[in-house]
Amino acid sequence: MTVALIIQTIKIQIMLTDHNYNPINNDWDKDVLDCCKNENPGDSTCTDCCYDTWQNELKIVTQTYSQAQETANQLQSKWNLISDRRNTYKTWVDELDKAEEYARDICFQLELIALQSDKIWFNSCKAGDAIEILFCMIKDYFMQIDLLKSIYDDLQNCITKNNDPSLVKGQGILKYLDDYKQKLDVVLKSRDDIIKSIAEAIRLSNLITNNISTRDCHDKNGNYDPCAPNQKPCADLGSAAYYGFKTIICEWYNDFACDVPCTDTTQQNSQEQTQSYQSSNEPIKNDECKDDDCELLPTFDFPICNNSYKKCVQQWLADDDSKITELTTELQEAKKKKEALIACKTSLDNAIKAVNPKDRCK
Repeated sequence: MTVALIIQTIKIQIMLTDHNYNPINNDWDKDVLDCCKNENPGDSTCTDCCYDTWQNELKIVTQTYSQAQETANQLQSKWNLISDRRNTYKTWVDELDKAEEYARDICFQLELIALQSDKIWFNSCKAGDAIEILFCMIKDYFMQIDLLKSIYDDLQNCITKNNDPSLVKGQGILKYLDDYKQKLDVVLKSRDDIIKSIAEAIRLSNLITNNISTRDCHDKNGNYDPCAPNQKPCADLGSAAYYGFKTIICEWYNDFACDVPCTDTTQQNSQEQTQSYQSSNEPIKNDECKDDDCELLPTFDFPICNNSYKKCVQQWLADDDSKITELTTELQEAKKKKEALIACKTSLDNAIKAVNPKDRCK
């Protein structure tokens, strides 16, 4: 026996003494033999333990993987469908929000025009009153001029009939009378032009007033105060009917429901429905927004922010958001299961290929 062999034998003796090894049981390979009970009768010359068992497991895993893949695909298709529909609802809501913003901008302009129209109407009324007062003053003025002309004519007749040789035409008092007559004629000639101008001013003032509103300027029931705070652009004037530019503006103002504020009923209803759902654990339902016949009948009335159709679209959007959140969780779990099964299937495929008797025993 060589020295090296003696040394190796001594080392083995020491290891057995130090580690106190026990003998191996006779049935140590029982678990391995259990999976090898089903032998392949067609290939008895070269068999491998658990090959048939792995084949069976592969069939089960493949079937389970197919089911998981189909489940994941169906969830993905459903998620895509609801996501597309949700995006459509989101587009509708965004467009309705833009329409509401544009409508409010129009309301602001209509309110400004209505308030300014009231002031223009009021000023035209006051201008008409002022022109009438001016007309009365000018009328009185020309009546005085006519009286002066009558006095001048009487004085001139008196001088002519008196036939006093001391009164020479163009000299003395007669010269001043001639100058007075010339200036008096100039004033009298301007009377017609002034009267025409005043009449035209009154006509234009009344035309502006009536084109803005046919309401009587001196109507005590509709007294307008231009200095009043917080004026309403289209105040209710009772049952009386008026026409004009202001009436048209107010018709548009009322059609756009500019005085109606936006109510936060959508958010309030959503909170109440959420509390009801949490307390009863039943799905939230709103019969007003049910569309069982798949017939979308949008109705647009103002203000759009309070429109029932918009509220329904917002509810559909919120419902789809909730469904997408739930489906995302389910889809992730389905994908995890599918990935785990594909990993198991791949491992079994590789293991079966490695121990396949037809390949290994060539």
